[in-house]
Amino acid sequence: MNTKRLVLLAFLSAILTIQEEVLTFLPNIQLTVFLLVLYSKKLKIHETLLVITLHVLFDNLILGSFNLYYTPFMWMGWALIPILSNTLFKKCESSFSLACTGVLYSFLYSWIFVLASILLMHVNFVSYFMADLLFEFLLAASSFISILWLYEPCAKIFDRFLK
Repeated sequence: MNTKRLVLLAFLSAILTIQEEVLTFLPNIQLTVFLLVLYSKKLKIHETLLVITLHVLFDNLILGSFNLYYTPFMWMGWALIPILSNTLFKKCESSFSLACTGVLYSFLYSWIFVLASILLMHVNFVSYFMADLLFEFLLAASSFISILWLYEPCAKIFDRFLK
């Protein structure tokens, strides 16, 4: 991997982290799933996983929340996107089908935290799930809409930038 590519990956990770921090005033409204779907379709899987690793490190540094209970689960939740996008959903190319996978990714990411809370913090499943359900739907809706509206124009710009 050359220096230009490493700088690009660092820049993409910074974009991922900054947009998430800028949108923190909106509960679970973010472009993270959209960006990770875009990166997963345009970069190699190991490059997207590197971007995710940097993002999780940056995000936890900014929030001051390096917590061994949640940090690995955060990484696993985001890592599902490039893994599934490059295997199970490799043939999904239209904005609509990618938006539908974005809904799935949003729920999978949220459910990983349910699992972490139950296993590590002994939180009651039903209570946690019911309290989190609205936020899961907000993340899924923002992911669906952002992918549907932004994927194609951003993919064209991304392709030009990668040349």
